Amino acid sequence: MINFFRKTRKKMADDNKPMKYMRYAIGEIVLVVIGILIALQINNWNENRKQRIEEIKILTNLRDDLEKTVEEVDASREFNEVTIEEINKIENYSKSGLGYSDELDYSFGVFQHFYSIYITSGSYNTLQTMGLGIISNDSLKRDIPRVFETIFADFADYIEDENTLKHIIVTPFFAKYFRYTDKSVYMAKPNDYNSLILNDEFLNLLSVVKRQRKRGVEKYKANKIPINKLIEDISTELDSRN
Repeated sequence: MINFFRKTRKKMADDNKPMKYMRYAIGEIVLVVIGILIALQINNWNENRKQRIEEIKILTNLRDDLEKTVEEVDASREFNEVTIEEINKIENYSKSGLGYSDELDYSFGVFQHFYSIYITSGSYNTLQTMGLGIISNDSLKRDIPRVFETIFADFADYIEDENTLKHIIVTPFFAKYFRYTDKSVYMAKPNDYNSLILNDEFLNLLSVVKRQRKRGVEKYKANKIPINKLIEDISTELDSRN
């Protein structure tokens, strides 16, 4: 095609037809410009298509990570609720002046443990590297960082508080007054039940742990709402692409 244009241009120049040659040259330039614009448009289309594929991939991974974290949140909340029930049982034994029973072994063993949730956020780290600009939905662009940075940070603060309570207060007390059984790490027996069940320090400790676990239950329930909302919104966005 280029050779054809060159031969035609040369023939016109040889025929000494400058005006016709000029019109032809301008037409040739226009065609070249149009060709360049078309090539750029195709390239932009390909780049946009690649970006949308990457966006779908990152949104899918974000949703998966959020769903895994919700499972962790549910497991931790359920563990907290169990702990609260077992502490209530110990307190009831104390208030009622009841003697020792083997059913308390689980109550004594479980109260010093807590479920540390594992927050899955690898996809968000990837998104930060790629840049939020890859997300085309403005609502998602706003809500994704809020959940991963604010709400997940709230979980991390709660876990840190639990760790502090356990290692500074609960574990030293437990090591002094209890021993584990051979059945499970969640089962323990007091060294002296009769004195322990009336020990104000022990009852105060149970009260502190119970309050902390109730705080965790409330936090998990409240924060789960925006997480589930984000999962739903991401799913809606992905469905709209199919």
